Amino acid sequence: MHSTSWSRAATWAVSVICAGMPPLAAVPYSAALNDPANPHDAPVPGFIGPHGIGKARLITGIDEENQPVYQNPDNHVNPLFFSWPANVTGYAPSEFVSGNFADPAKALGPVTGDNFDIVSLGDLAAAAITAGDPPGSVTLEFTQPLHDLTGSDFVVFENGTISQSGLGGAGAGGIFGELAHVEVSGDGVNFVRFPSRSLTPSLTGAYGSIDPTHVHNLAGKHVNSYGDSWGTPFDLGAVGLATATHIRIVDIPGNGAFADGIGNPVYDPWQTSGSGGFDLEAIGGISTLMTYPQWPLLEKLPADQRGMNDDPDGDGAPNLLEYAFARLPWQHDPPDTLPRLRVVQERGELEFIRDERLADVTYEVQVSTSLAPDGWTGMARGIGGGPLAALPGHTPVITETSASPIASVGVLRKVVVRDLVPGNRRFYRVKVSTNP
Repeated sequence: MHSTSWSRAATWAVSVICAGMPPLAAVPYSAALNDPANPHDAPVPGFIGPHGIGKARLITGIDEENQPVYQNPDNHVNPLFFSWPANVTGYAPSEFVSGNFADPAKALGPVTGDNFDIVSLGDLAAAAITAGDPPGSVTLEFTQPLHDLTGSDFVVFENGTISQSGLGGAGAGGIFGELAHVEVSGDGVNFVRFPSRSLTPSLTGAYGSIDPTHVHNLAGKHVNSYGDSWGTPFDLGAVGLATATHIRIVDIPGNGAFADGIGNPVYDPWQTSGSGGFDLEAIGGISTLMTYPQWPLLEKLPADQRGMNDDPDGDGAPNLLEYAFARLPWQHDPPDTLPRLRVVQERGELEFIRDERLADVTYEVQVSTSLAPDGWTGMARGIGGGPLAALPGHTPVITETSASPIASVGVLRKVVVRDLVPGNRRFYRVKVSTNP
């Protein structure tokens, strides 16, 4: 077992089964890009960093020394994503797809934000729809299961873009994005489809656009192109699955012949060709259970700086605490991402972030009146990603809320442990341990 702790002292005198559609408001669902407070399907950024949330790091050229030149060079893939699909288990485009867009392996690995780094599913013509031909689809496999944790469990990135055209549908300002159903499976054989809703009123035309606030639980409604990178979140709880290993994307030809989860016709830009139909760029797994050696962020560190006690960014928090408190181990994080102590009505109140995906971590809030090495007593504990609970002999008030500014993301939890024992000399710390 490995452990370390963060502490702060305080001294004070006064101290293909379609699931039923859940009840949702009709509109508006989320906008095409940054809409963090939307309660239904707030888009999740593919990239974060100093150049702005949702701004992709893209190669824009080559310099005189033959080195790549980047747009948003200091941004990085959102560390919220713990996994990406590793295998293609099925690809069946509905029509001829241009060779540049017919490689399903392009959908493997991390999001790029590059709207040409995609695999297309093809778009059915009217005659094929009348004949009953199936829409295009692609099925991807995660080697580690996704779990139904708090909030969204995975995010689908298409290559939608904000329309500059006044053509049909929503016109300029709408999203030129092609929609698809999303299905999930725990065994790669039996799939269940996410309940969806499409309230677009009529045909958009081949290169028209849609209003994304009319669409819910369909992939393709968010922008992921030309420097902006946002994906559509999906929660396994909506289909009643505890775990999933396979995700299937099924194109929806947008002439209204295909329906959403309650029978409404689905309209999107139709008919398109070459890279016709839904264009899959990536699928980011959020709810992957993790142990420290599997932590993807270690790959960004020098090989000799990946130990739990190493501190490669020199900010005073070793890698184990960076891992436990959802920080970046290669850069100085804001101070408020470490535990914070407050005094509320003469009582200590400790706040910190925990990650419910960390299967090997135990968080224990401890209290002391002396700071002696053997003077610490456990007050509350959470094991293996579970919530904290009071330990025998203590009755703290424990509350927990989402620590994410994005409403659809819930795996990062803000924990507040309030000590009900008053005192003029009490010290607190969070002890973080790794378990086998």
